[in-house]
Amino acid sequence: MSNLEAVQRGVKEWKGRLPAALALVVLVTVAVYWPAFHNGFIDYDDTDYVTVNVVVRQGLSLKGLLWSLTAFHAGNWHPLTWLSHMLDVQLFDLNPAGHHAVNVLFHAANALLICLIFNRLTGRLGRSLLVALLFALHPLHVESVAWIAERKDVLSTFFWLLTMGAYLRYAERPSAGRYLTVLLSFILGLMAKQMLVTLPVVLLLLDYWPLKRLSLPIGKQDPASPGLKRLVAEKLPLLAIAAVAALATIFAQKSGKALSYGAGGSELLYAGNALICYVKYLANMVWPVDLALFYPLIASEVTAAKVAGAALLLAAVTALVVWQGRRRPYLAFGWFWYLVTMLPVIGFIKVGSQAMADRYTYVPLIGIFVLVVWGGAELAGRWRYGIEAAGAVAALLLAVCSALTVTQIGYWQNSYGLYTHALSAVPDNWLAHNNLAILEAQQYRYDEAIRHFSESLRINPNQAEGYRNLGTVYQSTGNNLQAINCFREAVRLSPGDVEGHFRLGYAYLAAGNPELAYQEYLELQRLDESHARPLLDSIRMVSRR
Repeated sequence: MSNLEAVQRGVKEWKGRLPAALALVVLVTVAVYWPAFHNGFIDYDDTDYVTVNVVVRQGLSLKGLLWSLTAFHAGNWHPLTWLSHMLDVQLFDLNPAGHHAVNVLFHAANALLICLIFNRLTGRLGRSLLVALLFALHPLHVESVAWIAERKDVLSTFFWLLTMGAYLRYAERPSAGRYLTVLLSFILGLMAKQMLVTLPVVLLLLDYWPLKRLSLPIGKQDPASPGLKRLVAEKLPLLAIAAVAALATIFAQKSGKALSYGAGGSELLYAGNALICYVKYLANMVWPVDLALFYPLIASEVTAAKVAGAALLLAAVTALVVWQGRRRPYLAFGWFWYLVTMLPVIGFIKVGSQAMADRYTYVPLIGIFVLVVWGGAELAGRWRYGIEAAGAVAALLLAVCSALTVTQIGYWQNSYGLYTHALSAVPDNWLAHNNLAILEAQQYRYDEAIRHFSESLRINPNQAEGYRNLGTVYQSTGNNLQAINCFREAVRLSPGDVEGHFRLGYAYLAAGNPELAYQEYLELQRLDESHARPLLDSIRMVSRR
């Protein structure tokens, strides 16, 4: 009997229980994420994606469609994500409950698809159900679901899983029509987020296990399976599309000035941090506490000992799963799923200033969940009451995950609570200090704003925007001398920053020094004529007096 026939027989045996399992996945996911419906927008990225995005706030339109296809706004190219936000505005306006509900429903749909696909692949409904529930309820995934701006995570994963489902149908009976369905799902996923660039490699992993279409020395060979060359050739169109998407992502990130590879650090630092983060994500999966919106990259914490330890651990686990590949192919499948799907976000090419982010685990942890669940089931099967004990442990684990997830969702209720929690979880969190300072300044609590801005700049003194923000607060309190010092530091750190020169020029005018203001006007004129005009008009008014 072929592997596919065995799987199909297993699916038939569990067919009566499958609808109940799928209903359980959806109901539990929605119940646990229900508090998210009462959360508001966050003033970090939700502004760029929805609340102050002029095009998105117009809802669905031809102009919006053309913009979504051509814009590299916020350092990304993901037209399908933009269209989904426009549809939300069309349906719910700026009521955050509707936007949150869509994210939660996509998350529930993703968990349902995981259960459905792995059951179809393996015929193991109980194990597939547990993998789906771990995915649905693990607190590391709260960021991807409770953050409206992370629609791209849940939406792209939906198409990731649809592509896997389409590929399963193709593998059962290859045809041009079924392959086109795979291509279409894959392209739509890339139009939501380019995280899918590693999916062609994951499909090769599926060929290895559980489809067993791929004959490798480390796995049990099926004489009827296609050869490696044929299976790789089968993925070439997908790989070509993925390469184009990767280039588009790099271009978008460069246009948004998000790439920091080689700036503010070295390639060696980023590579070392990436290796450490592979291990940190696993540690956070096991012990998901002190999760924060932002984890700053601190060079002093990327030590040679930590990097060497992480590299040795990763190499040891890799050697172990390869050694066990013939007897336990699910180990290699789950481990390499994790390693491969993490590659676009692990940080070898640095994007942004964070060391790591919870949202980056949304897809990669699926592989680890498969590894743990299948491995746990095998161990439990060796003992007389092992299955019963494993079921009790699984129920307790899911209950703990649910409680932690509900708590984590609460931190996302509003911006103030989110940043306050980030500071308690990661005390030297310069971004949380900066964002809290902005909130305090908006409420005219200038002393608190100055304290948080100063602390943010103490931790990370290379922030031109931070100095601009602090200077603006000093201006609001009438301390023009301190404001000038801050604006000077801002333009020193970022000489091409139009806003910094503009504010420094006005600060000079307020201090009664039109000559220095005129120098800033000349620099502004070189950088941006439109910003220079109001400053020139002000200088002329001062001169007339």
